[in-house]
Amino acid sequence: MSRANTKETRQRRARSNAKKHQIIPTWVLFVTPAMLIFMGYASEHYRKSRGLDPLLRRPLSKIASRIASRSSKSNEYMRRSLLTAEEDGALEKYDGKTLHLIFSTDCSPYQHWQSYLVYYTAMKVKQPGHVTRIVSGCEDTEADQMKSWFENNISHMSKRFHLHFTPHFSQVVNEEGKIVGDYKFFNKPYGLRHWLQNFELLGFNDGKFSNPDDIVILNDPDMALTRPITGDFSDMEETVISKFRQGDKILGTKVTRGMPFAQTYGLGVQWQKFDLDKIAGPDSPAKQVSKEDGNLYYPVGAPYLGTLGDMYKIANKWSEFVPRVHAQYPHLLAEMYAYCIAAAHLKLPHQLIDSLMVSSPGTGGEGWPLVDVIPPSETCGFAQGPDHSKYSLPSVIHLCQRYSLGEEWFFGKRKIPTDIFECETPLFEEPPANLATLYDFKKPPNAKERTPLTPKVANEQAFMVCFLTSLLNEAATFYKKSGCSVESVNFQRSRTVADLFKN
Repeated sequence: MSRANTKETRQRRARSNAKKHQIIPTWVLFVTPAMLIFMGYASEHYRKSRGLDPLLRRPLSKIASRIASRSSKSNEYMRRSLLTAEEDGALEKYDGKTLHLIFSTDCSPYQHWQSYLVYYTAMKVKQPGHVTRIVSGCEDTEADQMKSWFENNISHMSKRFHLHFTPHFSQVVNEEGKIVGDYKFFNKPYGLRHWLQNFELLGFNDGKFSNPDDIVILNDPDMALTRPITGDFSDMEETVISKFRQGDKILGTKVTRGMPFAQTYGLGVQWQKFDLDKIAGPDSPAKQVSKEDGNLYYPVGAPYLGTLGDMYKIANKWSEFVPRVHAQYPHLLAEMYAYCIAAAHLKLPHQLIDSLMVSSPGTGGEGWPLVDVIPPSETCGFAQGPDHSKYSLPSVIHLCQRYSLGEEWFFGKRKIPTDIFECETPLFEEPPANLATLYDFKKPPNAKERTPLTPKVANEQAFMVCFLTSLLNEAATFYKKSGCSVESVNFQRSRTVADLFKN
């Protein structure tokens, strides 16, 4: 064999051995960068065109920023209200008074969508007066985002809708200047007082208001209106009062000076077991309230209603007492017990109304008698499009519990993603109109076994699931038509809350 042939053979063998021992094939070196570039482009395209998928677990701050900075450019849809300008103007007053429906929130995106429901339902039911979200504890950037969110998504609904910012109240100090605890619901009494003293429409000056008999309606952010709250409860066909509070126990039927109203809650007289000397002082009138009167007039909760003058008195004592109650009872409901003590201390017994709210199926003291008259075959269909001329409903739906019927139909507010109103986020599948007749049990997504239900409670569960699912779809549709382009909007009803819970 020639020397040239021998050299060529050695070179072929070297190339062959190199291929055998190559760790990364050559084609991978070209394909991998290309794939990475494509994935980066696809991810960015998805983020921009699809919004924020709740299953991606994006940080809330990013979601808040996206919600706040929705494009305000013109599109095929128009920002509009369900009210004409004439209707909006006519709702400024009710019976010669100005009503102020207020609700207190923190600055988290979690309460954006709940706040939107409050504004949306207030517009839909033509709630008289002004509606204000009291927002506590925003950083400067968050406050700017909140203002932008409000201007883009709320202000066009009504000129009577407002935002009011307050400082952070979760860490409250006692008389010695020490922090008594970090309790997020401190913002309810302190936010109320701050709003009363600083909201320009109230004309507060030196402890007095320009119109002290105007009415305050203090709601929670997770309360959706089904009809207007006016402070007039003289129509007994749509007002439910517990039997043992009727007759000569009724204080009155209208909110007036010295006569506040509130929803009945199952608080009983637990507050009487606290050390009232330390909370309200040894000479407090709260100590003289009998157990009977304590049960009749003081186990109260939102919605709270009172004149500006009365609510200012309550706000001052409520703010004074709440850190002391929390020191003795550092648990949920501490601020509610403090309100009871403040009202008793001020000798302001409340007229309790059951039908201001429904929240928990099967629970007494709520407005369920109004719902229970709806035939199960009609319940879901009626809840999806209430007609008060046919059946009266409670004033608000308090979406504070989990609601379930069968295995598929479920609603829980903490499983609702914060981006539900975004342009390309799908809507929810709606239950069948006869849902209340289909199941006699519930099995939420996290339950291991079925829980049997009576026909009455099954009907109430169906009402809540159907009403809330339909309301979210309706509000989201309005939101999208007020700020999305036709090309990006998604009206498909393609998911359920139960699916979100499982994921």
